[in-house]
Amino acid sequence: MRLEKEQLSNPTPAPRLTLKSIVMEPTQQQRKKFNTAQDWNDYIGPLLQSVQGITGKDLFELRKACYVEIEKLRGRPLLVYATKFLDGVPPGVPNQIDLPDVDGFTDLINSVGDDCKSVDVLLHSPGGRPDATERIVGILRNKFEEVNFLVPHSAYSAATMLALSGNGVVLHPSATLGPIDPQVGVPTKEGMIRFVPAKSILNGFAKAKKFIKDEGPETLPAYIPLIEKYSLDLFELCEDSEKLSKELVSSCLKKYMFAGVKNNGRKIKKAASYFSDYNTHKVHSRPLTPEKLAEFGLKLEVAENPLRDLLWEAYILLNGFFNVSPFVKLYESTHGVSWGKQFQIIMGPQQMQSQPRPQAQPKPQQ
Repeated sequence: MRLEKEQLSNPTPAPRLTLKSIVMEPTQQQRKKFNTAQDWNDYIGPLLQSVQGITGKDLFELRKACYVEIEKLRGRPLLVYATKFLDGVPPGVPNQIDLPDVDGFTDLINSVGDDCKSVDVLLHSPGGRPDATERIVGILRNKFEEVNFLVPHSAYSAATMLALSGNGVVLHPSATLGPIDPQVGVPTKEGMIRFVPAKSILNGFAKAKKFIKDEGPETLPAYIPLIEKYSLDLFELCEDSEKLSKELVSSCLKKYMFAGVKNNGRKIKKAASYFSDYNTHKVHSRPLTPEKLAEFGLKLEVAENPLRDLLWEAYILLNGFFNVSPFVKLYESTHGVSWGKQFQIIMGPQQMQSQPRPQAQPKPQQ
């Protein structure tokens, strides 16, 4: 049997690290830099093997020093929201954009002075719930007049929606955004939830409907399993989720990125339709690079040095920390905030398990 344990805390002891509470202290000596993932592996490998090890404070100081350089270069505070998702995570890991992120973002914006009206948000996330994303946009915009998003590696799905709420987006040359077509949770026979594109469900139903109409009632038995698999309210949920995605992105683009742009209605509609078009992208994880997005007039730019190397270094340090600790989500700044969410799998003795019960329809994911 596998028991799952979820924690919210400052960096604490991990199986391979001794993680201690973080004390915000300035770095006096010239800092160590990590230009490549190999630099990180060469650094952390011997430490994990040594008796002295390394502390969570030490690792945060490495990240903090990188954040400080980004702030000096950009001339505004940097807020960091990053999650673990690239190296494979088990089902149920709380690495999605969700309503509890309201707490983290509230801490982040409160760490910045009231007189500050412009901020950068470093974003690394697979996406999550659109309603939570809308809450986060509201929290940021209630305080800051200008919000820019820095993407060092990936901001998919609802994280793309969040990035498109910015006045501008800066991507590392290796970074990408992604489609925003909604994913709907469908219960499986095993009692698990499998997320599938809402549009694929609608396409399948439309195809079955067309075949039955064209070929006659005798084809109906072949499509009964498909019709029985999904309830009518699920089809309505799929349609509503598609509308919500477009509405949220369109609203944000109009208020912020396209504010003051003449005749922006057509541009906004074209951009929102492209991001949400499952039939064009085919898969939800399709990378949407600046080259693909150039025709839409979005305020996207590809980072050049020295910002390019700093963004990549920030990603290396964040992803490296996730790989040697139980943390799967971090909220950080140079202004006294560094905490996150942990997830650990605890192995226990095998026990008899009851048959899974039908699960309620979960919230759509982006």
